[in-house]
Amino acid sequence: MNRSIRRLLQGAVFATALAASAPQAFAATAPGIGTPPAGYVHEPSFHGTATACRAAGAEGIADGKWTAYFCYQELPFTPFQKLYVKK
Repeated sequence: MNRSIRRLLQGAVFATALAASAPQAFAATAPGIGTPPAGYVHEPSFHGTATACRAAGAEGIADGKWTAYFCYQELPFTPFQKLYVKK
């Protein structure tokens, strides 16, 4: 394995570990990586970053649109998250 591949692999492992340990804002307990909680549905009107997801989720609760929300990052190397809500 040459040096550039080794560095790329180390970077990927580091990024994955960092993403897995980062706090996520959600009103529900996440059952595991890759699975939104049972009873939650995807809110198609939202597409954005973690901060925007938390803001949209809290705003939806304040407006009475849903009772809880969950911000879910489908892909490990993207800043975008999907908003899942419980109505």
